[in-house]
Amino acid sequence: MPIDKETDQRRRRTGVAVLFAMTSLIVIALSSYVVWYQMGQIALGLHGWIALIAGSVGMVVLGGGLMALSFYSARSGHDEAAWQDPDDDLS
Repeated sequence: MPIDKETDQRRRRTGVAVLFAMTSLIVIALSSYVVWYQMGQIALGLHGWIALIAGSVGMVVLGGGLMALSFYSARSGHDEAAWQDPDDDLS
């Protein structure tokens, strides 16, 4: 099955985006670990770990959800009404 040029370009862009996201995630995780380790003796109990993980996951889910809604709104045409001036129809 031949792949057209547009599909090939889309796959490459997606691959680059995924590679960038994974690299960023690894760099952030490693730098966070280094900073945490250099802070010294900080004890975090079970409830602290639960709060830290829940807050991090919640932040990612909320950010992703808001971005998804933003893209959905832009593609479905709901944003067009905000750019139209209602006074233009009166003249």
